[in-house]
Amino acid sequence: MALTYNKKYDNIAKIGNKEIKFKAWSTKNEKDYLIAVEAEEEINDSRLYDLLIKPCLEDEDIVLSLNEQKMLMIEIRKKSLGHTFAMRYVCKKCKQVNDLDIDFDKIIKFSPDNFHSVIVDDMTFNFGPIATDNLKRKLDDQETNVDYAFTEMILHIQSIELEGKLEDTFTFTELKDFMEELPSFIFDKVYKDFQEMKSKLDFELKTYCMVCNTENEIEFDHIPNFLWT
Repeated sequence: MALTYNKKYDNIAKIGNKEIKFKAWSTKNEKDYLIAVEAEEEINDSRLYDLLIKPCLEDEDIVLSLNEQKMLMIEIRKKSLGHTFAMRYVCKKCKQVNDLDIDFDKIIKFSPDNFHSVIVDDMTFNFGPIATDNLKRKLDDQETNVDYAFTEMILHIQSIELEGKLEDTFTFTELKDFMEELPSFIFDKVYKDFQEMKSKLDFELKTYCMVCNTENEIEFDHIPNFLWT
């Protein structure tokens, strides 16, 4: 009989209207991540997804937004290593080094995607989730923040109602060219509304210095370095 450890996807993360079955990290997941950290200067979001999220999913084909990925990785981390992680910061006033044990559930605020249609100048732009992971990975090829933001938006456009006709069979390049030819006032309205639809993930923490009692507000612009550290 072969010695085999059976994977059990016995955890469920509820992220917006999605229920995602997952398992905790294995020793192999940890090893692969640490090897990648040692070999690479920077691990981008897609690489992190391949290392620490996708191997844990019962349904590997599910497509998640960046904030949904981060939220799911936190849920996997909680099941794998616990609900808290250790953090160190320097007080802004007295420069005292403070050590904290942070509880994820107390500092995280998450709101899911809320996609809908946008009507501008007799055109209707219908938004929804990115259809496939291959499309989503086009974001990795963008070299500037402007290109990234533009590409992210058009990847979420599922159809456009134009002059009374529904267009939903365009290619990525066709949609890109169409959006680039729009008057700025139309594009800016669509882009602004799209930003409001996207999921939001915020980390907020207020703490008081152990020496001078000064309030220190710590903001996380991305997931903190809490993986096996």
